[in-house]
Amino acid sequence: MKRLFINGKVILEGGIIDDGAVLTENGYIAAVADAHSGKDAIANLINGGADEIIEADGCYISPGFIDTHIHGGAGYDVMDADPGALESIARLHMEHGCTSFLPTTLTSSKDKIKTAIINIGTLMNGEYVGARILGAHLEGPCISLKYKGAQNPDYIAEPSVGFFEELDQGLGIIRRISMAPELRGAFETSAHFAALGVNVSIAHSDADNDCVEAAARHGFSHVTHMYNGMSYISSPDFYCKTGVAESCLLSDGLSCEVIADGKHMPKEILKLIYKCKGLDKMLLTTDATRPAKMPEGNYELGGLDVTVTDGVAMLSDRTSFAGSVAACDDLVRFAYKVCGFKLHEAVRMAGLNHARLIGEDSRIGSIKVGKRADIIVFDDDINIRHVSVSNI
Repeated sequence: MKRLFINGKVILEGGIIDDGAVLTENGYIAAVADAHSGKDAIANLINGGADEIIEADGCYISPGFIDTHIHGGAGYDVMDADPGALESIARLHMEHGCTSFLPTTLTSSKDKIKTAIINIGTLMNGEYVGARILGAHLEGPCISLKYKGAQNPDYIAEPSVGFFEELDQGLGIIRRISMAPELRGAFETSAHFAALGVNVSIAHSDADNDCVEAAARHGFSHVTHMYNGMSYISSPDFYCKTGVAESCLLSDGLSCEVIADGKHMPKEILKLIYKCKGLDKMLLTTDATRPAKMPEGNYELGGLDVTVTDGVAMLSDRTSFAGSVAACDDLVRFAYKVCGFKLHEAVRMAGLNHARLIGEDSRIGSIKVGKRADIIVFDDDINIRHVSVSNI
């Protein structure tokens, strides 16, 4: 099947084509008519015939967003371990421009995490309507009690290779592990899984700079939800010491993500991260949970009571955020409209950089001939007009 996107501003990795067209064929990007190829090339695409023409009407033709950290949405949670629930999550985020994601588990019992992983594997290998599932992201249960955030402290555990192998059950679908590097066994575990191509991220951690530097030498390559659930500069014995946040900003080897919903972090922090890490090392993530795009009120997250008010999900005792209620379009809108980032850079932070994090950037994440035809159309206010997810 041939699908032609016309009369739109095409967002590429390095910039935006003001008047361009994109042809997809059998699930892959077949041609891009850009400023160098000119009007004749666009006319040739149109005259070449297409089974479907998507009229962008001056809007942006963009690669689909990607998020490697989504717990839920639409009233459902990955930990529900129900195919229908997971499909509802995938469909919700697709409607907001996300074309690929990692369903993300919470700190819970081993049995519940194992069941959730089985469910993820079942749906990702089946047929459904929604954002493509790329595998599983395990956030916890190997985290710091001090910086547990909205993770259930009853199930915090120590990391080991065997522990995560038991959770995976031979399915081979764990693509990302978020854990605290200061825990006993963390370095051996991170080195093992990093060698297998799994992304290992620092998360919910009380590590100091020495520990973070050592973690980077043992396979940790990313920091989960920057400035949330982590140590930062403090003076416990009068003399200041740095924590995970400052260490990440200093480290050339660590990338990081930020929950760019306008609630978790102010625009100044996003600008600081960009200034320190640069475009390639900064990711925008939702960390979306069950109440994403749902009415305000009371919800449950991993056995903990959650309240949503003023666009914020928090534990009912107000001691911590509880993920977010955002979707990917919210992130790009905040980065572009409020923080003042260039639009193609915001799209890259919410797409290609996630693909690169888990080694999928040769297949998805940008509009380039040969990549999967995951394409969205949105206006200048990042209102989603069309979403195409390749079924290849």
